[in-house]
Amino acid sequence: MTKEDIPINFTGEFFIPGKSEERIEADHMERYHFACEFAQGKSILDIACGVGYSAPLFINTGAVSYVGVDINEKLIKYANQTYGSDCISYHLGDICTFHNTKTYDIITCFETIEHIEDYNGAINNLYSLLNRKGILFISSPNRPITSPGCSSLHDKPRNKFHIHEFIPEELILILTNYGFIVNQNDIYGQRQRKVYSNYFINKIYQVLMRKPDTNLSAMVTPVREKVPRYFVITATKE
Repeated sequence: MTKEDIPINFTGEFFIPGKSEERIEADHMERYHFACEFAQGKSILDIACGVGYSAPLFINTGAVSYVGVDINEKLIKYANQTYGSDCISYHLGDICTFHNTKTYDIITCFETIEHIEDYNGAINNLYSLLNRKGILFISSPNRPITSPGCSSLHDKPRNKFHIHEFIPEELILILTNYGFIVNQNDIYGQRQRKVYSNYFINKIYQVLMRKPDTNLSAMVTPVREKVPRYFVITATKE
């Protein structure tokens, strides 16, 4: 069987290079480019790896090994046939229960936690899979931007594939409850903008910015005074 025998189409649930809109592609690729800055000499676990496109990025920037895990069997087959090598492998698995015979220096969990009903179990399992002094890179849509009508984790997000969406403070609390260390300088964001408490001022701002979700930078940069559309947290295991 070749990869052509496994048709993979973009539905909005997961990202596929070359088949998703330009903004979505930029958002996903920039998150991995950011994590690759830390990859030299490291072992990588990519949870919810999708079609596995991040593996060559990590290996080409100096990672020593890459393991991708996804719950979708079709995506894992496609990834193994497309990118698999001596230092790249893919496995079928659930974020809450996946275990291997080893732990990892870096774990990436990008745009995944909002899909998981048992997010506490997921974070606990990620902690067990990470080496001491390892780094977890975890991202989420930022609820006030992506689902402005939702005020808590219990509210259904706008995106039909999401079970819940977080704000940084909520996810940081969960991470620290399971032993991760998160400092204020460990919070990053994409598509960062100003947000005003007044609804009409916000609308005017969006008109002036001419679609900020598309035109603001997808690069992962520290969160300071602006509010990101997506936030990325780097959490360590001490």
